[in-house]
Amino acid sequence: MRKFFSVLLGVFLLAQLAVGKELVGIVAVVNDSAISVLDLMARTKMVVLSSGLDDTPELRAQLAKPVLENLIEEKLQAQEAERRGISVSDRELAAALTIVERQNGIREGQLNSWLADIGLPAVFFEDQIRAQLLWAKVVSTNLRPLVDVSEEEVEHELARLEANRGLPEYLVSQIDFYAGPSKPLDDLMEVAGKLLVEINAGANFGSIAEQFSDNALGNLGGDMGWVSPTQLLPELSDALSKMRPGEVSAPIVSAVGVHLVRLRDQRRVMEPDIREIRVDLVQIVLPGITGESMTFEEKGVLEQISDTVRGCAAMEAMAKKLGGGSGSVGWILLKDLPEQFRLILSQLDIGQPSQPLFTGSGAHVMMVCERENPAEDINYEQLVRDRLERSRLDTLARRLLRDLRRSALVDVRL
Repeated sequence: MRKFFSVLLGVFLLAQLAVGKELVGIVAVVNDSAISVLDLMARTKMVVLSSGLDDTPELRAQLAKPVLENLIEEKLQAQEAERRGISVSDRELAAALTIVERQNGIREGQLNSWLADIGLPAVFFEDQIRAQLLWAKVVSTNLRPLVDVSEEEVEHELARLEANRGLPEYLVSQIDFYAGPSKPLDDLMEVAGKLLVEINAGANFGSIAEQFSDNALGNLGGDMGWVSPTQLLPELSDALSKMRPGEVSAPIVSAVGVHLVRLRDQRRVMEPDIREIRVDLVQIVLPGITGESMTFEEKGVLEQISDTVRGCAAMEAMAKKLGGGSGSVGWILLKDLPEQFRLILSQLDIGQPSQPLFTGSGAHVMMVCERENPAEDINYEQLVRDRLERSRLDTLARRLLRDLRRSALVDVRL
């Protein structure tokens, strides 16, 4: 019988030709709940579409096992929610589906039509969203109250951050595949390797994290936020130290499983990132001038600006007089300006002209009219508390799911 279902599933995933009662053939039973071939087919298709994977029959066949594992976990999560008396109302489901529409640029109320256009019955998509909402409620109502971060813990973490001031800090997204009796390490490495190939070919990392990651933050696209090396598993920290922003790691093996890590950005611990400073800028541009080729007359114009122009109104008047590319730039992030401008503009006194700055387009004199530095408003104490609570909540959620799997009667027929 198991061989029959394996062959049958292969036919469905490779050729998608099936009718009648075979579509409701059972690929797994979780306690008293069945997962059908049709459930598995629909979810596999959703994974391929939402993740931007290259949709081939071979890929669908390869994804069958990890997708089935996700469906099994969803069944366990839904059963646990039911045991605790937790449910999702039609209004809550509708609100979640509206958010999905907005995130995907679909006109409100047109989600079902969009799903129909891609050949996916809405009921399967709604089942997935409902399962996510149920588990989120279990975590928020039953596990969240168990998380208690003391003032001493926050103070200890702040002291650790202060001791590490200036050291690297990473903005990370992560896909975690946790090892277990039903998830041997070799299988996890195989899945991670295949997904990495798809990511490198252009598949969306965040969408794949939402579908595959065992981490509780998978629903957030695997967003781990800013983390320092000491907050990470040693294997992940070592990999990140050799990566550049935008890169995705090869599969990383740790004591808990296998990981894919995407380095989105990096900075220094508790040091302001001047790239995030926002300035209201006025500039005067003298095209074609370089420090070496500047004439006496051009040097005189630049010196006059530096010596006599004070305040943005006067700077704009001078810019209007000179014309060309001169004038108000408006509000702009320093990271959107040439690198040689950033440090100078982060420190330049408001309403004072800069010294001439030279680029390939000419000589620039800049003036900052206003400046906003988000680092000045950072509440490190609250950031630390939130991070500790999130980490502890993730651990509790992972432990509960592990216990549910261990105590469950799961009959996989694939």
